Amino acid sequence: MDQSQHELLVGLEELVEQTALDLDELRNAKGDGRAQRTLIDAIFRRVHTVKGSAATFGLASVSQVAHEFESLLAAVRDGSVELDDEILDLCEASTDALSETLSLAASGASNPSRKELFEQLQAAARRNTHCSPINLEKLPSEVREGLNETEKRRLATILDEGNSLFAVTANFELSDFDQAFARLQDRLSTAGEIISTSPAVDAKNPDKITFRLIYATASGLDKNLNEFGDLHFEPLVNDNMASSSEVAAPGNSVGPVASVSSQSNFVRADLETLDRLISSTHELFRTTSNTLDLALSHEQLPVSARQELTKLSDEVRRSFLGVEDELINLRMVSLGPTLQRAARAGRAAARAAAKDIQFEIAGSELRLDKMLADAIADPLIHLVRNAVDHGIESAETRARTGKTERGVIRIEGVSLDSQTVVCVTDDGGGIDPVVISEAATRLGIAERDCRLDFERSLRLIFRPGFTTLDVASDVSGRGVGLDVVETSVEQVGGQLRISSRAGAGTTFEVRLPVTFGLLAATVVVSEGNRYCIASSHIVDNADSRAAADQREGVKVTLRELLGQPPAETNSQIINYENTGNGDGAKRVQLVVDNIEGKQEVLVRNLGRHAGRWPGVIGATELRDGSLALVLDLPRLVSRRDSTTHS
Repeated sequence: MDQSQHELLVGLEELVEQTALDLDELRNAKGDGRAQRTLIDAIFRRVHTVKGSAATFGLASVSQVAHEFESLLAAVRDGSVELDDEILDLCEASTDALSETLSLAASGASNPSRKELFEQLQAAARRNTHCSPINLEKLPSEVREGLNETEKRRLATILDEGNSLFAVTANFELSDFDQAFARLQDRLSTAGEIISTSPAVDAKNPDKITFRLIYATASGLDKNLNEFGDLHFEPLVNDNMASSSEVAAPGNSVGPVASVSSQSNFVRADLETLDRLISSTHELFRTTSNTLDLALSHEQLPVSARQELTKLSDEVRRSFLGVEDELINLRMVSLGPTLQRAARAGRAAARAAAKDIQFEIAGSELRLDKMLADAIADPLIHLVRNAVDHGIESAETRARTGKTERGVIRIEGVSLDSQTVVCVTDDGGGIDPVVISEAATRLGIAERDCRLDFERSLRLIFRPGFTTLDVASDVSGRGVGLDVVETSVEQVGGQLRISSRAGAGTTFEVRLPVTFGLLAATVVVSEGNRYCIASSHIVDNADSRAAADQREGVKVTLRELLGQPPAETNSQIINYENTGNGDGAKRVQLVVDNIEGKQEVLVRNLGRHAGRWPGVIGATELRDGSLALVLDLPRLVSRRDSTTHS
């Protein structure tokens, strides 16, 4: 696949993802006709773009799905088909089909038959649920005759909602009429809807271009339109109408509204190129810092020169760190689309399973490395579907146990110290060792009458081929899912954790590593090896003799935490606020062999096996070129505490 095809597929995927987000908004916009029409228009335009672009580049399967989807949207858009839950479900199914077809096109795989989906779309588009006659007798005949059937149907709906209607005449200079007209459309659309647009002839202004718009609004006319100059509003319907004289009232002129094209000034860069740029920048930072440190080490340096060089060194470090931080942020994307995609898959699974489930999303504002966001998208969908099929009980079962008939699945992203954690929580029946034991016996994994404990039950549900269902459903039950999730998460250096209480629900927790990250670190030594720990929680440090004067806290040695032999030499102590145990800050006196000082380090992920090394965030290259592990001290202390108490 060449670069142009790759960029096309990336662009189409972005359009499809935005379409999915708009469909989520559309579900929440029930009762708001204007919002629904605006969203339908936006979705229609995106699907039309996908269809045309795919056809141009020979992606026939993508173009065909988009074509059938577009036909249904056109029927909804012109008002002949009512937008109900069934139509929304079809729209979501079409969006999922577009996404899947694009993914298969990118990998070169063949597409499955979409015959059933196409038949459903075609039948829905032919429904004609709104076939009542259109009554626009209140409008002037020249306005009615200038509208097509779609515009007439849409206008009738808008008038039924009690909107006021205007004919808007606007004159623009020929030199920049396209930009000025786009700004006017943007401004009018913030408070109303443009039904139709057509050029008009104005004998009084032969050197200008004139447009006539049919415009509806429910909130009154915008008085702050002075920037558009010669603009005239003519009321077309007397009911529920604002006075046209309001338009001429003076108001504060506001700045121009930016057009869509002016907001699309971006370029794409692949992650490998970005990674090399981040690495090169940090290498230059280390080299520059070492050079400045060497210059400052000269004893003959005059005081004034030393002061100036120290100031310059601080400025250079701040500048480099700022650049690195911006470069790392370029890798970051919003977690929201990933969470929304999982929720959409969950809703589809709930419909297939005939279960009433409420999906809650939290943490959409978090930003995550693009590579990790892509990597967890499918595992997250597996977890949500698993929660629907295995977690949430039937309405009858929930009623018998005193629960509400509607189940709840919460998909949440949180930032925890140096990690991003994504959780899928349900209020279902939880993991029942009895059910697991019976399934294990049925599958020949365990002997008859064997009763597994909770820990063994947790381990067993991740076994390939294991399922508690007697018959495979459309959602799950084929013995693939959780083992795939665990493997996928581990491949990016993450961890999958699970907690559950029988009858009270289950939480699956995906802990993701740091791919790239800047860290103000304190470099310490233990058994001859150098390690970095985050400086943000360090209160102070002292040698072992002064440790008795420090505030009381838990005293641990780094050697003990890392499984190293006890030290025979003098040691130093770091007072550290441990905030990783979930019970608030706890003072820890950390004993290390030596404290070397602070450095700004670039933390790198350790790859697919990083999750198997608890207490290690990643690795970094220090200023002298040596490598050091970056430790998750709260995690190490928590593991020690749990081991001690057990």
